[in-house]
Amino acid sequence: MNNERQARFGDQKQGAAAPDVATAWAIAKGTTPIIGITKPSYIDGLVRAITMTFSSDEIAELEAFADAANVNTRGWWEKEV
Repeated sequence: MNNERQARFGDQKQGAAAPDVATAWAIAKGTTPIIGITKPSYIDGLVRAITMTFSSDEIAELEAFADAANVNTRGWWEKEV
């Protein structure tokens, strides 16, 4: 995802940074991301991420960002449709 576009999206969501949005998006997709917490500020970002909710339109927009950036959003266990 383009960090600038993702950051703008995050600004609309509780002042979230791009990594917060990415984490919240992963959670919204039903995953349990493993987050390395090496700095206290990372905890703040994780708290923001777990409190974010996305509408179906916002999920679609994030999916479009991922597609445009060639991000594979399928898990290894999922088959192409």
